[in-house]
Amino acid sequence: MSSFAFKHRSTAHIGNKVSHAKNRSKRPFKFNLRTVTVLIEGQKQRMRVPAKVLKMLKKSGITTHWQKPE
Repeated sequence: MSSFAFKHRSTAHIGNKVSHAKNRSKRPFKFNLRTVTVLIEGQKQRMRVPAKVLKMLKKSGITTHWQKPE
């Protein structure tokens, strides 16, 4: 199995934090990070990946905690 690499930005989105008085200031929307065990070149490795990338890992069968039913 080939190695798997992915890249993502440091913040997901930038938006406004709005107070009760409707004052607005910038805030980051952070990624939904999950810890997952991945097989990379035959070795298990723990990684923190966003939920969107975890979905891709599950589909490709690289994760160890979930396997496609055959």
